[in-house]
Amino acid sequence: MSKTRRVLVIARSNAAEAMRVASGATVFGHEVFLVFAHGNLEITPQIEELAELLDLADIEPKSLLDDPEVTKITAQEMGELLVNAECIINV
Repeated sequence: MSKTRRVLVIARSNAAEAMRVASGATVFGHEVFLVFAHGNLEITPQIEELAELLDLADIEPKSLLDDPEVTKITAQEMGELLVNAECIINV
């Protein structure tokens, strides 16, 4: 049986794919954090569906930028996520 890990998914260029990866990682029991680092989310039907998946997976996405749809985190909070992550996935 595989070990569960603390996984940090950083959405640098493709928000939809990062959301899909983050929600999928929870299937294996990993503790997953998702941070948007590329700009504001454009709300589309696809993003709305993926947001529902994140909700079902108990993942509350964060953002490094001001975005009315997502909670902003500080550079220090991002640093803590980076230091504590056992696996970092850049998408």
